[in-house]
Amino acid sequence: MKKKLYIAILYHQHQPYYKDPINSKYYLPWVRLHAIKDYYDMCVWVEKFDNLKLNFNYVPSLMLQLQDYSKDAVDKELELTIKLAQELTFEDKVYILKNFFNCNYNTMIAPYKRYKELYDKRGNIISEDELSRKIKYFNTQDWIDLQMWSNLVWFDPYWRENDEQIKLYFEKSTNFTQQDKEELIKKQRWICGEIIKKHKQLQEEKKIEVSVSAFYHPILPILCDPQKAKVSNPNIELPKNIFSLKEDAFKQVNLAIDFYYKNFGCLPKGFWPSEGAVSEDIIPIISQNNIAWIATDEEILKNSLYLINKSYPQKNVIYKHYKIQLISQQHKPVYIIFRDRELSDKIGFIYYRWNYKDAIKDIQDRLIRVYNDVYKNNHSNETALVSIILDGENCWEFYSNDGNDFLNEFYYMLTSNEYFETTLVSEYISKNPNTEILEVLWPGSWINANYNIWIGHNEDNTAWDYVYKTRNFLIEYLKQNNKIKEEIRQLCWQEIYTAEGSDWFWWFGDEHYTSQSDIFDFLFRQHLKNVYLFLNHQPPKYLDIPIKEQKKYCEYTLPADFIKPKIDGKISDYFEWCSAGKYIPMFSSMHQIEKIVSSIYFGFDLENLYLRIDYNKEKLEENLIFNIFLRKKNYPQEVFCVKFLLDKQNSKYEFLNYEGFVQEFKYIMIDKIIELKIPFFILKTFPCQEIQFFVSIQKEFQEKMVELERIPEYDFIEIIHPDKSYIKKFWTI
Repeated sequence: MKKKLYIAILYHQHQPYYKDPINSKYYLPWVRLHAIKDYYDMCVWVEKFDNLKLNFNYVPSLMLQLQDYSKDAVDKELELTIKLAQELTFEDKVYILKNFFNCNYNTMIAPYKRYKELYDKRGNIISEDELSRKIKYFNTQDWIDLQMWSNLVWFDPYWRENDEQIKLYFEKSTNFTQQDKEELIKKQRWICGEIIKKHKQLQEEKKIEVSVSAFYHPILPILCDPQKAKVSNPNIELPKNIFSLKEDAFKQVNLAIDFYYKNFGCLPKGFWPSEGAVSEDIIPIISQNNIAWIATDEEILKNSLYLINKSYPQKNVIYKHYKIQLISQQHKPVYIIFRDRELSDKIGFIYYRWNYKDAIKDIQDRLIRVYNDVYKNNHSNETALVSIILDGENCWEFYSNDGNDFLNEFYYMLTSNEYFETTLVSEYISKNPNTEILEVLWPGSWINANYNIWIGHNEDNTAWDYVYKTRNFLIEYLKQNNKIKEEIRQLCWQEIYTAEGSDWFWWFGDEHYTSQSDIFDFLFRQHLKNVYLFLNHQPPKYLDIPIKEQKKYCEYTLPADFIKPKIDGKISDYFEWCSAGKYIPMFSSMHQIEKIVSSIYFGFDLENLYLRIDYNKEKLEENLIFNIFLRKKNYPQEVFCVKFLLDKQNSKYEFLNYEGFVQEFKYIMIDKIIELKIPFFILKTFPCQEIQFFVSIQKEFQEKMVELERIPEYDFIEIIHPDKSYIKKFWTI
């Protein structure tokens, strides 16, 4: 009998608490929209494949909101969907044009003729002035169709295939009615009410396992001991006032387990610490609540083993489960699994760029290599476990057909391959109770094995100071006013726990971007203000001031002067790129850890365009193809390309013009950075003409080229072929 490579797929589902309990209003629609796109259909795949088993993690604050939406919860987008088109105000219409296309253009707008027509009518520019001007081009039927499509496009293909009403709406495409809109919202509410029921049913059938996280998704190690952040990053700056809030960590876990029991009729066996953030402090909390297993990232294991052995372990140490029995704590053992970062991140961030069959072939090849490594080259009797852990909602909108083609092929491959077997985590552990003991645990999260995303930046630290101040106010107030009703006490503590959630801190700092960061900022401060308002006390004025500095989704600056860098692949002079333009991409709700390109610099003199690409040399795969695509603006067919192979020799550079002519490219050097110059004469541009470019990084797979990264993701970086007066014009703008 062949040994099996066991594969535990764990999808993490969560949203922050968008509701303000003061006015019962939801400020963002993402719970409702992901409910119809992801939460139900992601679990019913196990009904299509008999041998498929999946693991899900649900955050109670998400489940609470799903229950609320199944009844009468409303958000602004929902209100403006239901509102009669004839009664929409000018302000309503501006809001609709700005916010009713908030989805992936390539996969959720472009494929649908009517929705794309409405998008094209609105245009790409979404300034208030431009949207105000565009209103006159929309008639009543346009508004109704836009209200409908902004919801309809979020329905997963599962519903389009299995629900006659949804199928008819897609076929109808236009000329929708007020009744259509109302029926569509009813369908959304029904789905929201079915999600937990379906997970409960499938768990009872032992086809899925549902684990839980702390109630409002806080970073538990930061609550327990913020100083632990200095272990994984000794240079981090912590908030001025830092306190251990371990009792809050206990409470958030206890509340989660109680909520889980009420909805699933049993206690959870598994626990995903929010953002995979672990430390030795949280293990007793987990243990005391009879949790059998937790999960985090592979880098946590490698760093933990380094603390023990003082040597960095091999990759294959992650392909098993461990038992945590800390030498520093007294607690019952807790099992722990570690996500295969590369494989998990490729599904989350890379494969949507590939043909889905090529992606599945790559996954299969990787799993076969793991199988051979742990079994054929190792005669241990232990079974091997590959843990694939990723966000179960955000990535699929980047895949065509909401990832259905990919997932269908993925699950077919896993269930039909004789070497693989998908498993529930608890089921695997119960069959394999004996395993290696882990006596120490590195403090960190799934992102870079530290807590930098949630503490350390000035904005993060300001937010933590506000949490501490508000919490201290609440404690002192309740001490002095012991007649406060229990209901009010609970509401106040709920707001404290909500403000401790990780998502607010995700958007503070420089690491991530969203066009809705002002709403996240507002909601964080509002939850804290509500503590004062529930107690009929005036909130402090600083809670009225935004914490988040308003920035664009990337750092993008234009050249400030002519430059003439030495093309040697090194930063040979600090000032040589100082006056260049710069593009630094940032992350959104999805955080890809190992980006290849960190920044692009661009500049010029009168004869040449200069480019510098900073890249992560340590994480670089061999034999990557870099393509720099350039075109003259308004000449989309005339595409030029500088192409080079980045391997240990850095040996081959080509220049391709739009007529297909290929020539050797000599103006490039690669060392610590990539530097090149492109003479304007080979681009056939003239002074004052605008040039657009982007960088695409590819690799060869199965005799095809697949894209790993594109900078910018969807747009172009723009630069001009300057004339002698350019700098004067720049400084007088």
